[in-house]
Amino acid sequence: MIRQVARGLIVLAGIMLLLETAVGQPMATPDKIYIRDKKDGSIKNLEGNLVFTPTGIQIQAPDKKVLAIVAPADVVKVVPGEMAGVERGEVLKLVGLEDKKTKPDYAAARLGYLDMKKKAATAPEKTKRYLDFKIALMASRVADETGYDEDWSKVAVEAAKGWGDFVAEHKTGWEVWVASRAGARIYSELNKFDEVARIWNRMTKKEVNLPPDLLLEAQLQEIDAQIRTRTGAAAAQVAAGNLLKTAPAGPAKEKLAIYELAAKAMASGDPVTGVKPIEAAIAATKDNSTRGVGFSMIGELYKEAPRPRDAMWAFLWVETVYNADKEEAFKAMCRLAEVFKSQQDDDRVRAYQDKLRRGRGNF
Repeated sequence: MIRQVARGLIVLAGIMLLLETAVGQPMATPDKIYIRDKKDGSIKNLEGNLVFTPTGIQIQAPDKKVLAIVAPADVVKVVPGEMAGVERGEVLKLVGLEDKKTKPDYAAARLGYLDMKKKAATAPEKTKRYLDFKIALMASRVADETGYDEDWSKVAVEAAKGWGDFVAEHKTGWEVWVASRAGARIYSELNKFDEVARIWNRMTKKEVNLPPDLLLEAQLQEIDAQIRTRTGAAAAQVAAGNLLKTAPAGPAKEKLAIYELAAKAMASGDPVTGVKPIEAAIAATKDNSTRGVGFSMIGELYKEAPRPRDAMWAFLWVETVYNADKEEAFKAMCRLAEVFKSQQDDDRVRAYQDKLRRGRGNF
């Protein structure tokens, strides 16, 4: 009997060894990836790894089988599996703190990730990238829960810098796109569009190796930010003109044409000359996101003129009607808060500050 049990244990050990050899490493818990279904908005979860590829962001099973190809905005949450250099149980405790969604818990989770990073000095790149991402994310969440009357700008600058540092440090991984979006959004609210342009410029570099659709989006966002800085309008005009030669027909090409018109008018010193051509482009398109970009650029031109009331109406079109692109709508609300501030309309400034604070939760 004892011999039979011993033989059974030996056979089991042999099976485990064969399994480990087959995959090249001991079996480990994969990441759990929560994604939003595009058809009905429901949340689904898959087990595997998120991987940047030339065809998009893939969710790959442990055997490398492609389970899904997703857009960055569809990734809701990632609960990590086994990561070399850290205890998974400790990571899950911090994830639990995040799930409470309160400012104190975000702050506590951030301290936990910082402490974990100190102890993981020899951990591989994937682990360090995850910890750096979580440290930046928790700082961002703290800023999102901070009001304008609570020294928000100071907290926001630190959070945005954290995202900028992350993108500068890490050139690969699905997190870099999320980090760029998050940093750009905070800098937009801070009215620091030179920093927004800098973040997107980093994402256009070859070493980041973005899929073609995301690369084009990064280039569009950089041009958009350059126009909003005013001083970058001339460079934006050249960039938009060059991209127009190769961009595929569709919304991206239409947006580039609008950006070129806006940049040319902004650089000319007489920004209002760009309004009518952009209005014609808005009338010609059937794409609502393109219309949103068109009205945003008209708002920028009127803001520079300066004709704040006309700028207000243009940005209101983006916020209330052509608001399918949440980033574009958020930028319009940022500009509306500025326009009302320039008109000394304190009640509307406070109203838009409240809208912006609530809007942060959409990202």
